[in-house]
Amino acid sequence: MTGDAEPYFDDGRDGWWQNFMGAGLALDTDRYFFISSNVLGGCKGTTGPSSINPQTGKPYGSQFPNIVVQDIVKVQKALLDHLGISHLKAIIGGSFGGMQANQWAIDYPDFMDNIVNLCSSIYFSAEAIGFNHVMRQAVINDPNFNGGDYYEGTPPDQGLSIARMLGMLTYRTNLQLAKAFGRATKSDGSFWGDYFQVESYLSYQGKKFLERFDANSYLHLLRALDMYDPSLGYDNVKEALSRIKARYMLVSVTTDQLFKPIDLYKSKQLLEQSGVDLHFYEFPSDYGHDAFFSGL
Repeated sequence: MTGDAEPYFDDGRDGWWQNFMGAGLALDTDRYFFISSNVLGGCKGTTGPSSINPQTGKPYGSQFPNIVVQDIVKVQKALLDHLGISHLKAIIGGSFGGMQANQWAIDYPDFMDNIVNLCSSIYFSAEAIGFNHVMRQAVINDPNFNGGDYYEGTPPDQGLSIARMLGMLTYRTNLQLAKAFGRATKSDGSFWGDYFQVESYLSYQGKKFLERFDANSYLHLLRALDMYDPSLGYDNVKEALSRIKARYMLVSVTTDQLFKPIDLYKSKQLLEQSGVDLHFYEFPSDYGHDAFFSGL
């Protein structure tokens, strides 16, 4: 959700899918041409809340419209139309990208041969929506949020940092954190500050996030996750899913705490009941939700 259009580099830098993409790897750059774009509503290039509104000459801020996954997919389709591309071998997405891949298969069923949905369910769970609510409240209640119009002042860094720390706990697992930190303390830790090393790690991740992401974009994309409904524009979810013609790979991770295996299994049932040519895999991993980055 907070990634960008740079999954791979061939100059020594690390993209976010560097472990999977490249010559001779699973996503083989010697065999296929890959297209990756920034999402609508984000802050990495495609229009988002921090973009300049041509009508005002200022960032959209609070005036940026609410978006859903279907809007994001329409923008991606417009990009491919502009590039003159009429068919894809596969559409691959992890987490929020998996929802987009799923919607691609529904709205443009003849456009691709294969769908690969990694660590993402057809619907976001109530628990996951609850996590997102707490993260949003951390941002919205930051004194600097100003209803989303903070671009000419101080951004809501404290709220966004706290939100990111909570998010990190949903991406990791207890086993990961226990191996990395256990109950180890910092030699210079304060009682009410970063006393434990795991606390220091979370604080670091929260501060690091401020360097690359916009609070309004975070809010909009969290809400798009919550609101994802593949049946939007159709009579029901079965009608929507029955439109899928592509071969469909759905991948679950045993330790995923955000898109739990039970949620992926429910998605498997929905897809199978809708007649989708489905291939379901559940991978054992210690990496939790972020296994789709590095642990499959």
